[in-house]
Amino acid sequence: MNACLRFFVLVLFASSILAFAQQTPAAGTTETANPSHSSEDRVENEDPLGRSTPHGTVFGFLQAVHSGKDKEATQYLQLSGQERANQGERLVHELQALMDKAFVGRVGAISHHREGSVQPGVPEDHERIGFFRVNGSETEVDLVRVTDPSGADVWLFSAQVLAQVPKLYDAIENSELESRLPDFLVSTQVLSTPLWQVLALVLLLPSSFGLAWVIVRLLRALLRMWRHQDVVEDIRSSLVGPATLIFSAVLNEIGAYLLRAPLLIREYYRIATALLLVAGVTWLVVRVINRWGERARLRSLAGSGYRNGSLILLGQRIFNVCVLIVCTLIMLAIFSVDITAAVAGLGIGSIAIAFAAQKTLENLLGGISILGDQVIRVGEVCRIGEDIGTVEDISLRSTRIRTLAGTVLSVPNGQLANMNLENISRRQKTLFEAKIGLRSGTSPEQLRSVLEQTRALLLGHPKVDPDLARVHFVEFGESSLDIEIDCLLLTGTRAEFLDIREQLLLQIMELVTGLGVEFATPARILHITDTQQTDRQRAVAAPTVMRSRARG
Repeated sequence: MNACLRFFVLVLFASSILAFAQQTPAAGTTETANPSHSSEDRVENEDPLGRSTPHGTVFGFLQAVHSGKDKEATQYLQLSGQERANQGERLVHELQALMDKAFVGRVGAISHHREGSVQPGVPEDHERIGFFRVNGSETEVDLVRVTDPSGADVWLFSAQVLAQVPKLYDAIENSELESRLPDFLVSTQVLSTPLWQVLALVLLLPSSFGLAWVIVRLLRALLRMWRHQDVVEDIRSSLVGPATLIFSAVLNEIGAYLLRAPLLIREYYRIATALLLVAGVTWLVVRVINRWGERARLRSLAGSGYRNGSLILLGQRIFNVCVLIVCTLIMLAIFSVDITAAVAGLGIGSIAIAFAAQKTLENLLGGISILGDQVIRVGEVCRIGEDIGTVEDISLRSTRIRTLAGTVLSVPNGQLANMNLENISRRQKTLFEAKIGLRSGTSPEQLRSVLEQTRALLLGHPKVDPDLARVHFVEFGESSLDIEIDCLLLTGTRAEFLDIREQLLLQIMELVTGLGVEFATPARILHITDTQQTDRQRAVAAPTVMRSRARG
């Protein structure tokens, strides 16, 4: 439950920040009604009471009333100066009572934009935030946009609504529960809230937690019926902490609504419970992802594809990060923060990171591709380019291979994914090729005997595929009669292939020797003459030739 407590502390801290921020509505940042205004004009026309948006007006009015600032609260009403002085504070208390006991609507859903929102059937300078439900009848609640004496455009509770407030206030029925409680519990006010409601809200926290604990235990008991299903079992084992947090939040909000707590307190409850819901759901999703990932990793470690554990772990972490990012964005949205800029920043940041770490990402994706496709595995022999070796390790960045020379070859996964890769260990047959040369003096009968008996030798060997065993006399060489032998050996391992090839070559050698045929050896005839003697003969013959030409 330590993680649960950490979530509670985080939410309470965030709620405190929100409450402090809402106490200074003038610091809020909202969109301008007229885009043509300069930034200096926006600062000058910013309303110090936060009435620049419909949401700021409603929230500011509720905070002013609960803080006991009745005169300030009258500034949120569309009244003349005389009306504000004569009946302003009375209307403030009556409107507060209607908002707390009869208002139907969501304060959090009220527009945060200066120009309000587009609503069918509602004038452009009006914003409909909800309605009062009193004795079965509904009265619409509108805000109106006006320009105050300082020149700022502000939103106020419309005069039409304020005109109906006294009649609606008189029609509010007192709570039957309050009529049965002692007077001091009803009359005593704490932050403009009756003492009995404050005590009920305090007791609501442990009672809702206890009820949520009971509900979760019942759910776990029901899920035991499907305990043989891995998915249900993972959810059941991950359910206790997150589900208790989720149900506690829901029960707290329901309890605050049934107690008819003041609207501002209900709004704070809504924000806090929404944060708890998001935290609880995120917690549950992360725990389920981790359990599924751990189960998959254990299975991969137990099987032949145990190297996929790193890929599963990477995917598990990526999913967790994505869940946490979504959770953070939702929480920001709950605090009425415009997350468009945050999402755009994430996109731009991702592009920048992708460009900066292009090679790293290339190797990472290459490693994922190799591990996912299982082209090679640790311990297998493969050929990469001109190198043959045994795979020793496949990481997310590179693959290490022990070559036949005993050296370690490290190949980046991004490069390996684009290379022609031959997995020697997975072949079921191995090609055997040989070329032998017989002496040129071999007779045709001897040659036929060599061919026939060599074919018989291959076909009779248990490790030779009979469908692909070929022995042919192919050509007359410079000093030999060439015979080509090729067949498929029924083995995939290199060591066994070398042994079988050695046996076949020795048997072929014995066969040829037994037939009285000799293997050809390269031979050339060189004619060597005495260069000096040849030169003397040419010198003696030269004068004779000259005299013959002179006579002619």
